[in-house]
Amino acid sequence: MSLLRRFFGHRYTPWGALILAAVAGAAFRYGVMDFLSPRQFSYSTESCFRFRYAEMRMLGWDPPKLDLPAQWPEGFPVGRMILALPDRVAAAFYKLRGGDTFLAARASINVLSAAAVVAFSLLALAAFRRPWPAAGATAIYAVTYAAYGRSWTNYLREDFALPGLLVATGATLYILTSDRGKRRWLAAGGAGAATLWAASCWHMSQFYVALLALFAVGYGIAGRGRRAALAGGGLALGLAAAAILNKPLWVNGTLWGVGVAVAVAPAAGWALSRALKRPAKAAWFVAGAAAFLVALSLAFGRSAGYGHVYELIWAKIIHLGKYPGPAALSPGARLFWVGPYQSPDRMDLVYGYGPMVLFGGFGLALWWCHLVRGRLRGGEFVAVAAPFFGLLWLLISRLTIFFAPWIAVLGIYPATGIKSVKGRVGFGVGLVLLGTFHVYLNTSSRQPRWLRSALNAAAGYEREIPWYYGSERGKLLFWMGLDAEAGPVLADFALSPSYLYRAGRPIALNPMFELPEIRRKVLAYAEAVVADEDTFYRLCRRWRIKHVVQFAPQVLSHRPGTFFGTAGVEPRPDSAAFLMQFAPEKLRRFRLVFETYSVRVFEVGRPYDGFASPAYHPLYDPNQISTIPSEEELETFYRDLRRAGDLYNLGCAYQANGAFETAAAAFTSALRLHPDYEDANIRLAECEIALGLYEEAKVPLERAALATPGDPRPAEYLRAINAALKPKR
Repeated sequence: MSLLRRFFGHRYTPWGALILAAVAGAAFRYGVMDFLSPRQFSYSTESCFRFRYAEMRMLGWDPPKLDLPAQWPEGFPVGRMILALPDRVAAAFYKLRGGDTFLAARASINVLSAAAVVAFSLLALAAFRRPWPAAGATAIYAVTYAAYGRSWTNYLREDFALPGLLVATGATLYILTSDRGKRRWLAAGGAGAATLWAASCWHMSQFYVALLALFAVGYGIAGRGRRAALAGGGLALGLAAAAILNKPLWVNGTLWGVGVAVAVAPAAGWALSRALKRPAKAAWFVAGAAAFLVALSLAFGRSAGYGHVYELIWAKIIHLGKYPGPAALSPGARLFWVGPYQSPDRMDLVYGYGPMVLFGGFGLALWWCHLVRGRLRGGEFVAVAAPFFGLLWLLISRLTIFFAPWIAVLGIYPATGIKSVKGRVGFGVGLVLLGTFHVYLNTSSRQPRWLRSALNAAAGYEREIPWYYGSERGKLLFWMGLDAEAGPVLADFALSPSYLYRAGRPIALNPMFELPEIRRKVLAYAEAVVADEDTFYRLCRRWRIKHVVQFAPQVLSHRPGTFFGTAGVEPRPDSAAFLMQFAPEKLRRFRLVFETYSVRVFEVGRPYDGFASPAYHPLYDPNQISTIPSEEELETFYRDLRRAGDLYNLGCAYQANGAFETAAAAFTSALRLHPDYEDANIRLAECEIALGLYEEAKVPLERAALATPGDPRPAEYLRAINAALKPKR
């Protein structure tokens, strides 16, 4: 015991522990990311679109100034929209590694995610001013799933910006709460440099930096004008430098935007108070400068490219974070209430943070208690920032990665009140083990059924999603790629980038919503397709579209991102969307040419000519769904399909092991839910043939033949059965 005390009491041991936590945490993060990252191309949506430019730089090509295929027919102004630094970083990794461009991009994401752990250690040190709790918080952050869960299978600009934003946060915290003047200047320089990096990687960085600047303004109003001026000045210089060095930021008004206005306010207010020799009134000058500069920015420098963030936040505040229905929202709010901008629910909390959020909540309560009692040194920033960023997470779940640092800081805080060394170490180790177990729950497919049931119970009702059997995306991309010169494609903005990158087809929409023109086109597409066929046809002719890709859940569902959610009205029975889903034979200007389990492709300008899919697809079966269902009816339908799929997979496993009778029972149960499931019918027949039940095998084979007239397998099996049953002479 004395040896343990001597070890933990050594003056270098705490710093060694902090360094070890940062290095080991970074290694853990890199290892997990590298192990779970796919080894073949898997990007979709914006990641797929952005990767195009990174790959061009990797291969030594110059991205086009005007990318015509990316926004057909106007062209996408690359130099005015795409920040080049992330793609140049990925290209540098490719030059170091060589080989596959996708794996080089994955390596860059993995390294940056690991670097974020090291950057967080500086933030934790600024929060606690002691290396031991900073080391514990760093270890917790390294294993917090929500801090990096979105990075798998993605090429996100957030990953490039996050290390810089964490350094800027730690530096700002240190400046505002530290008593050491000379080091504050060094921290201000670090905040400016980190902000320059982050803002040059991700346009949303300016939004995050504006939040940091708000804390600086608050400290200035609270009487710490000199510190606030230094913190705000460093952040403002970083944003201004990023805007000057990056044309996309400059042309979108970043230099005159709210971020710079809020950041420069404490410096302007403090400087004005000093110039007028009224330092006692510095707080009023800071408040006045903030109000004046923000009003000036909103009046004259409002960015049309990035204003959607504030519009979305305001809409969610008004409606308390709940989706109220499209009719109650502005078009901008409807467009952005999708994907990563959706309000998180209980399931996101459980699977993103798990039990660690409970320790974070306890730590926040304890932090506030100590703050009220005056027992904190410099803890005000964390006490205010944590609930503020928690609220922001509820409003914009895309900022989940910025909520995770405060969970880590607050999670370890209760341990600082434990007096014994063993108790502190045990608390920290327990949290790290809990976080590691949480990573296992989110990443491993080998979990006991009772554990998965418990997780689902804790998360609440898990929404059913469409279950598609077969490789539908691969089939569609292959079909499109057969004739890359066929012409441009009109599809949902989330699906379009894959068609552009992997099939070489020009697209009318892409997910870069920062470009106002794209937002207008997304809205125009939704409003035209839910109108009559002629209205939609005129839009396609104006955009010179060759093929329209219709995604069934966009018509059937009422959720954000669907036609109903974007346009604010349901498709009418004579609308193009309704007819494409339920009655393609009635279309006069759109010819059905291809179909998968959830997608139909229509050629523009020609009437229906009798095309029939070679396979059965329940989402397009009018006997299953003949009109737009309610969300409850649709989820019930999806749930039945999913159960059929689970039973089918179970039957395949039994069949592979030779348990034909048990496999036949599983396939029979699947077919009760999904009678026309072709593969299940064929496999049931195979099991019955193996059991010698030839007459019984004819029934599922006949069903399979009716469901898929173009598949030769049912007929071949039937001929073999008839030959086997034919009496010998």
